[in-house]
Parts: sequence; C-alpha cells; structure tokens
Amino acid sequence: MNAAISQFSFERLTQILGWPLLDFVWQGVLIAGVVALLLMFCRHARPQTRYLIASGAMLLCALLPLAGMLLQASRPPSMTLSAALQLLAETSATTEVQWQDSHVMLSWLAPVLPFLVTLWLSGVTLMLSRYLLGLLWIARLGSQAGQAGYVSAMDDWQQSARTLQARFGIRREVRLLWKTEILSPMTTGCLRPVILMPVSLLSGMSPSMIEALLAHEFAHIRRWDYLVKLLQNLVQALLFYHPVVWWLGRQMDSERELIADQLAVAATGQSRELALALQSLDQMQMQQQALALAAHGGDLLSRIRQILRPGPQAWQWKMALPLVLAVVSLMLIFQAKVDAVPAADQLVQNRQTRDVALPAKLMINTHSRHVMVLDEASGAVLLQKDADVAVPIASISKILTAMVTLDAQLDMQQELQLSRQDMVGSQQGLTMLKPGLSVTRQQLLELMLVPSSNTAAKALGRTYPGGEAALIAAIQRKLQTLGLQQTSIEEPVGISANNRSSAADLARLARIAAGYPELQKLSSSPEMKLSLAGKSERLPSSNPLVGHASWDISLTKTGYSKAAGRCLLLRTKIAGKHWIVVLLNADQFAMRTEDAELIRDAISGAIDSSGSVAL
Repeated sequence: MNAAISQFSFERLTQILGWPLLDFVWQGVLIAGVVALLLMFCRHARPQTRYLIASGAMLLCALLPLAGMLLQASRPPSMTLSAALQLLAETSATTEVQWQDSHVMLSWLAPVLPFLVTLWLSGVTLMLSRYLLGLLWIARLGSQAGQAGYVSAMDDWQQSARTLQARFGIRREVRLLWKTEILSPMTTGCLRPVILMPVSLLSGMSPSMIEALLAHEFAHIRRWDYLVKLLQNLVQALLFYHPVVWWLGRQMDSERELIADQLAVAATGQSRELALALQSLDQMQMQQQALALAAHGGDLLSRIRQILRPGPQAWQWKMALPLVLAVVSLMLIFQAKVDAVPAADQLVQNRQTRDVALPAKLMINTHSRHVMVLDEASGAVLLQKDADVAVPIASISKILTAMVTLDAQLDMQQELQLSRQDMVGSQQGLTMLKPGLSVTRQQLLELMLVPSSNTAAKALGRTYPGGEAALIAAIQRKLQTLGLQQTSIEEPVGISANNRSSAADLARLARIAAGYPELQKLSSSPEMKLSLAGKSERLPSSNPLVGHASWDISLTKTGYSKAAGRCLLLRTKIAGKHWIVVLLNADQFAMRTEDAELIRDAISGAIDSSGSVAL
C-alpha cells in the first residue's frame, strides 16, 4: 500500500513540476524578447533603469513556473498527455482529421516527463550544492581576523573605511579584512557585511585607487546587492536549464557593477582612480567565486569607458538576438495554432454530422492505468488509455460466467449443494456459505453479481452441465463469437492472473451484457437479502456507487486482486445518454472511485440538457 501511494505521489509530483517547467521553455523565450526590446530602447538610460528591467524579468522567470505549479496542484488531476493525444488520434481517425503533425512533439514528451523531472531535480541539486560550497568558502574567508592568511588592516585604512561607511549612510556593522590568498576585492554578508581586500593591492595600487575600490564595495553594501545576488543565484539554480535565465543574470551583474561604479565615483570624486584600479584588476585576469561581489565583475572595458566618458551605449547586433529568437518562436506558435483551428472546426462539424455528442472537455488523469469510455448507442470512443493492453481483470470475469450460465437456460430454482472445493479466494464476510449448504442457482447468480461471491462463481462453474471445463469452453466460444480477441478466461471466479482482458474488449462486452435484463437487474441492485437455513442476511453490492443518488447505474462489476489492482466495469446514464466506463489496475479503491467520479463530472459538464456538445 505504501509503495502504491508513493508511486501515485511521484506521478502527481511529476505533473505538478514537469508541465510548468516545460511551459517555461517558451515563456522564457517570450520574456527574453520583451526584455531585449526594452533594453534596446533603454540603452541610453541610467543603468538603474536597465537593472530594474532585468531584475523584474528575473523575478517573473521565478514566478511563472511557481504559479504554474500552484495552478497544476489546485486543479483536479487532468488527463495525461499521452492519453489525451491518443484520444485525439482515435477521434481523428474516425473523422479523417489529421492531428499528428501539430502534436508530434508533445506526444513523446509525456512518457519522458518523469525522466525530465528527475534530471531537473538532479541538476538543481548539483547547482545548489555548488553554491553551498561557495557560501561555505566565503564564510571561511569572512571569519574572524587573526587566522592564518589574514593581515590586520592598518589603522588609516580602518579610518578610511569608517569615513566611507558614514558617507554612504550605512548603519550596519561593516568589517574590513585583508587576505593574502585573494586577488580582488569582494564583499560578503548581509546583516554584518565583510569587505575582503587582497594584501597585494597595498603594494600594487595607490591609496586613492584602493579607496575607490573600497567605495565600490560600500556601494554594494548600501544597495543590499549581496542578498539580491543570493536570490538571483537561487533562481538560476532552479531554472538552470534555460539560457534566458543565465542571460538575464549576466545583464543584472553588468548593470549592478555600473551602478556601484557610479555611486563610488559620486562618493569619492575619483573617477580616474577607479578606472585605473579596474584596468589593473583586468590585467590580473582574476577568477573568483560567483557568490561574492567582486570589484572586477561585469564587462571591465565597458565599465572603464563609462567611468571616464559617461554616455549612451552604442548599438550592438547581439542586443537583437533574444528579440529575434522571441519573434521566431511567436511566429511558430501562431502558425501551429492557425493550422490546428481548421482541423478542430472540421472535427466539430463531423461530430455534429454523426450526431455523436463527445464531450470535448473530458481531459482527466485517471489513476487507473487502463481506461475505456464510450457512447453505448454509437460506440464512439470518448476516452481511452492503454485500452488495447490485456491485463488481469479479477472478478470482472464473473460477468462472462453469468452470461454463459444464462445462455444455457438452466433451471435457476434448482437446489445445488456447496462443496468444499467451492470455498476459494476471499469470502468477503459471507459466513453463511459453508460446505453442504443447499442454495438455488438463482441465489448463486445473485451472490456472484451483487456481493461478488467467489464461492458462488466457483459453484456455478462446478455445477454447469459438463462441469467447470464445459463452462470455460462455452466462455471461449462466446469470446470468439463476439470477436473479443484480447480476452482469455481459464476459470470462472477471476482469482487467476491468467484471466485477462483489455479495457477495449470489456467495453464491448459491457454493451453485449447490457442486453441481458437479469444482469442489469442483479448487478445494479445496491444489496441483496439472502435467506438460508432459517437465517437471513443483507449483503451490500461490491460497488458502493450503486444506489448512490448521484449515479444512475444499470450494469456494473467490480474486481480486485493483487495482480489486477482495483477494477471497475459499469454502464451508467449521464445527461440522458448511456455510457460504458471501464477502469483497470488502479492502486487503491479511492483512486478507482475518484476516476469514475471525474469521468462522470466531466461528461455532465460538457453536455447540455439537449445532449449536444458544450464546446
């Protein structure tokens, strides 16, 4: 049971995570196109404006998949994509409408969705692990001074740092530490930020250049850039598979450094010194951890140019690449929708011509692994999911046992004595049935179809003219006559895993079984009263939906075994029409019931009172 629940939970989690993440593939492209267009028009604006655009786009990239996941989780389960495409393909085949081209890419995504989600989770784990290791490394760098590798800053630099801190209006405690191992200034921490300065700068740069770099780091602290960078890295880790997220990250990094440069120049008035310091850092060809804010970040040449000669950014052809990509993607999406509209219109027209009211909104994700839903009158398939796969059917086998018993026109009031060999499988609380007890054939039929008694089915097979072998032979002849080639029965009860059929075969069988008034009457009874040997007992139907106010069931049979899972066959009236529903191999009773209710609600919601399609 726990394994079944875990499997269901993973399947549900796969859908909740997978489809929004796949949707973000095209959503990210559209975001990139809009951002590229805005950045192109704002290339003469202040870097704060461009930073706001890139940051807003990054936030939107995070919110869109999150909103999609919340929406996916709040919906009732929707039909798996493979089943939906199979339904469309079947409908298209009967109406001569071609859908294959517009759905070919989606059709292969559904089976690989669990693999894609697993791959995504693995990638996120690796990315977050990498960032965590970087954070630990930076935390060690910013630990207390006095450890190996650190040099206490001179008093005059501490005084310069305090002066800059006051100039920027920063009230948080800021520590200035010098380290021999690093080659570039960097800032780490939010509430208690630490500025790390390489000792090599003391001998390689003038005091004014070092002061300009310190001002740059204080600008980052004033703007809480370290916190924003952490959140940015988190989004990039979660959406690592999309290049647009990395492009937006580079845009944010570039504009962030330009803003810090402007604030540093405004605070110190040392634009030339800052440009020289950046040029010196560029020549060192430094490589630092991305989780720290280093003074050499961004495009150094562009930053130096902006410091020395502020002005509008020149047009670069690379600016148009995201916009071109978005336009091409929009054209492809629009063309796919245009191609699909005529096919959809033709599908509706053909349905109306054939007077087959198939609810277009029946898109549910069944827990049952094999499903068939069809219109009894026309035989039109409404929904199918792996419907042609033969699987164990458990007690649904008893429908065939009942059919051949009635076909034989035996004396239904004949008294039959139960034997010990009739006591097979679970007795489901039928304590009255014991070896030596006399029951009529009619009572056995009723026991088999209402509470689904295994003993009754075994007794009917044993007492069939010629014995159980003759009954099985009669069943095989009936299957051949009906053309049910995917069905095989080797015993009358359904306890054997070799009693197999497909959802498609069982749906056709149910249409034939509906022609047996006795089957309709007994299987649709919510309970039966059994009176034997002076004792009386009321036995409920094995299908609790029978007799429920929200259901109009005229034929049904349930089934359960370890091999078959939870199975259900029923004929029910919805919106004035009879529908055949077959559900096979659900993990739990509640899942099977939920499948049936979702199918009923979907049909009811898609068909109006006149029986026409509610598109």
